[in-house]
Amino acid sequence: MQKATATYRAPPGDSKVTEMGGVTFFDGKSVDLNSYDHAHLIAKLPGNPHFDVTVEKEDGVAPTVAKKRGRPSNADIAAAKEAAAKAEEDAKVAAAKAKEAKADAEAMTKDADKPADKPQAASAKPPEPQLAQNALT
Repeated sequence: MQKATATYRAPPGDSKVTEMGGVTFFDGKSVDLNSYDHAHLIAKLPGNPHFDVTVEKEDGVAPTVAKKRGRPSNADIAAAKEAAAKAEEDAKVAAAKAKEAKADAEAMTKDADKPADKPQAASAKPPEPQLAQNALT
C-alpha cells in the first residue's frame, strides 16, 4: 500500500476549503491518503500547483512505471543487452559449478565402491607407557 500526505495551499482570494475526490482539504492542513482509497488522488495531486504532496515508497517495492509505447530508446536497448550478457555470464558460472559438483560426486562414489584395505595385524606387545617428568627437577 502506498501512502501520501497532501497539503492544500489556497491561492490568494480563493476559498480556504476545497473538496476533491471525496476528500475535503483545508488550507495548510495535511491530509493522509492511501492507495487503496485514493489512488486517483495520489496520481493526480502532484501535478496540481495548489497542493504539496509527499508520496512515500511502497513497502520495499519500487513504484510501478507505465511502459512506454513505441520503439525502445537506445538506453533501454543498452540496458537490455547488459542484462542479457550478465545473465549469460551467470549461467556459465552456474554450469561450471554444477560440473565441478558432479565430478566431486562421481569421485566420492568411486572411492566408496573400492574395497577397504586389509587391516594390519595388531602387535602382541602393547606400547610402553611414557613416564611423566617431574617439573621440580
